Amino acid sequence: MIICGDTLTELRKLPEESVDAVITDPPYSSGTRKEGAKGLRKSMKRGTDDGVWFSSDSMTVLGFSWLMRESAIEWKRLLKPGGHVLCFIDWRMYPHLAGAIESSDLRHVGVLVWDKTYFGMGAYFRNQHEFILHFSKGRGTDPIRRDVGNVLACPPIRNGSHPTEKPVDLMATLISVLVPPRGIILDPFMGGGSTGVAAIRLGREFIGIELNEKYCEMARKRIYGTLGGVEATT
Repeated sequence: MIICGDTLTELRKLPEESVDAVITDPPYSSGTRKEGAKGLRKSMKRGTDDGVWFSSDSMTVLGFSWLMRESAIEWKRLLKPGGHVLCFIDWRMYPHLAGAIESSDLRHVGVLVWDKTYFGMGAYFRNQHEFILHFSKGRGTDPIRRDVGNVLACPPIRNGSHPTEKPVDLMATLISVLVPPRGIILDPFMGGGSTGVAAIRLGREFIGIELNEKYCEMARKRIYGTLGGVEATT
């Protein structure tokens, strides 16, 4: 199921204890090292008028923390007992995201490292990774497989159709560890739909929420193609 709308509004419509996992890549809102520099065009941060980016990535730390805590409260309500959360983030916003999710009474299980396999930008040491925070609702269900480490090497998508598009193979690996066959995965910040494509390929069910109509339609087409012509519902 693909839903085009505001994540908090749409999450509140879904029935409680209805999903096995939340796997998502929220807007990091972390393009600068200092809060006062956010939105400056010469910083790493893209301005809100940048047509190739997306406006929700321009939030302050306070706005980001509020949104993520409110979202996590809904995630906990929607997760089945023992369900899992995997949430991407970078080093700047890691502590803010971890605190926001943990304060919703989800259990902080650990941290995965996505090794992008080659260098990006960096002032001293070149950036090569992102974090994936792992939480569970109470004691997490047992893993489906035990042959995956907490450092996952996978090249990023270059020049993808979404600014922060994640590799389908990476998302499939995450799903294969935590979500049982025919389990239901929720991505409340769906973007271009990589989580959904991976879910369908692995025989899992998928619920995706995306505010931007352009990316919502993009995700629908990708998932529709993966389903082999069975239209994804809105």
